Amino acid sequence: MTVLLHPIRAIRENLFQIGAAVNASREFSCAGAAGIRAEKVNPATAAIPL
Repeated sequence: MTVLLHPIRAIRENLFQIGAAVNASREFSCAGAAGIRAEKVNPATAAIPL
């Protein structure tokens, strides 16, 4: 019912959630790449969570 009454707000909220998901995915990918780089330098520190 709220979607019918506030379509612009619903679209804005959906875009915000998509943006948050994209940012989380990017952060996860960067953390994985950093782990791989750390593993090449020092395998002991690669297991430490960022």
